[in-house]
Amino acid sequence: MEKYGNWEIEYEFTPAAGDHGNLLVVFSSVGSKYGFGAALSGVQCNVLRIRDRFDGGPSYYVARAMDFSVSDAVEELITHYREKLGLARETVVLAGSSKGGSAAIFYALKYGYRHIVASTPQYFIGSYSQGHGVLGEWVLGEGQPQENVDRLDSVLPEILAETTDLDRNIYLFSSTKDYQYEEHVVHFLPALRKYSNFNFFMVESPALVKHAEVTRQGLSVILSVIYALTEGTVPRFGEVQIGSNEVDGDAAAEHLADLRARDTAAGVLTAAQLTPERATLSGHAFLPGVPAGQDEEAGARETKQLVLVRDEQAWAADAKTVPVDQLYLKYFDTHFVSYKDGGFTCEARELFDTLPDGVYDVFARVTSESEDIDRRVPLVAYRPLDRRAASGGREVVLRGDAKSVRVIKRDLTAAGPGGSVFALKRFAMEGPRLRVYGVLFLPGRNADRATHSTYYLTLRGADSTHTVALKAVKREDKVRPHMAPGDFGSYAFGYFTSVDKEGVDLSDVPPGTYTAEIAMSTGGGLFAHQAGELEVRENRASSVARRISGRNERVSTRARLRRGLRRRLWRS
Repeated sequence: MEKYGNWEIEYEFTPAAGDHGNLLVVFSSVGSKYGFGAALSGVQCNVLRIRDRFDGGPSYYVARAMDFSVSDAVEELITHYREKLGLARETVVLAGSSKGGSAAIFYALKYGYRHIVASTPQYFIGSYSQGHGVLGEWVLGEGQPQENVDRLDSVLPEILAETTDLDRNIYLFSSTKDYQYEEHVVHFLPALRKYSNFNFFMVESPALVKHAEVTRQGLSVILSVIYALTEGTVPRFGEVQIGSNEVDGDAAAEHLADLRARDTAAGVLTAAQLTPERATLSGHAFLPGVPAGQDEEAGARETKQLVLVRDEQAWAADAKTVPVDQLYLKYFDTHFVSYKDGGFTCEARELFDTLPDGVYDVFARVTSESEDIDRRVPLVAYRPLDRRAASGGREVVLRGDAKSVRVIKRDLTAAGPGGSVFALKRFAMEGPRLRVYGVLFLPGRNADRATHSTYYLTLRGADSTHTVALKAVKREDKVRPHMAPGDFGSYAFGYFTSVDKEGVDLSDVPPGTYTAEIAMSTGGGLFAHQAGELEVRENRASSVARRISGRNERVSTRARLRRGLRRRLWRS
């Protein structure tokens, strides 16, 4: 974040990899922080990506609340890096999609750059901004007056009409399937076709159903153009088509009906929230293909469940169908189906609470009553998932990977030390709160980040059991004295404390005497140590905590370290 002209500008600069001296300037589209995301990771030249965020809001890179000094500030930033790198204007490539495409055209023509890569740009930026989410107020000003709309609508037409230097290399991407082609892009064409090297790519595909998908569908060619330009090569394509809208209807229907008939379904967990109060699982679950003689819009109604299986017994929870955009990108098979209702969400906390202890495989069950289809497939996760939560002395663990998703329910109070190192530093009442913190780690398993393990405090009484989450903090100075000589593991976060710095609130714990245990859940292991006894009284401020470990534990740890050191010295 640096100030240029009147504005603080947020940007990202990546220097060239080796001898690749050009500069690529990227403008972002609506909703993206930096344009083209990770797709530009293979670009070898210097890359300057500029975020459209000025004084807290977007500007279209043209005007922020009708203050047109934004563009001069951005140009000052570009010039700073261009001159710092010793580059001429002819070595700069401007690129962007949608809003970023409009900016690439605007800056190239206003400030004299020759290379433009613009996908699906808007021509009438005032009309597009008006009423379009946050753009309207931020770009057009308070109330979005029509006179401001008209003024911004004239920006690109005027600069195209006024520019006389036609020696430029312009690469424009659009699609007839994009509603903005007729509303915006066609208005660029008469002026742009006058330039010496104008290239127009019409992206076509039956899978194009949204504006943003044009850039995604044409991305390979967009990147090839950017790669060429940033290496000093200027390609000439003319006006060409990428892909086709032609579909063999009979072949598509046959293939999609065959997919439907196969004994399979999609079952993918993409997100999970797990707390003592709530468990929400969401993802994709649907039957592939389309029923014979039916198009996708007619749609067979599918119902969905999550099924947990252990020892040939099953527990099920109903899942709601939810719409998901662009599922075809993940599940495209020869012919296009959007699977717009292919998502699910399931509230499973109650199910988890009623499960007996054990390990469960999770399945997605998808049924279509009208087709007499009832299929169950293992649930999987594209990216590894590990969620843990505990209440009432029991922990629920949800783990998923590309092969399976499993739920484990287990008794926190049944675990033992299992080779873990434990030292209680504090266990005392301070008013109505219990202050508890100390060291707990497993030698050989790194505790090098706050998420390495999940810690719990469990209070077990005659009539009830209560579990609260603790948190891991970095206290290397406190952990190091408990490491065995010769252990070079990283255990800096092997220190637990209460989530609230004031301690654990016991307001909801009924009066009584409780045994307190500290547990650490990590990987597939569960390790627990007794911490003390707690007498919760009606007057919470008079409650008493008595340690039954801590000092002796520390002494035994030190003694063990000393004995190990003496043995090594003796051997030497």
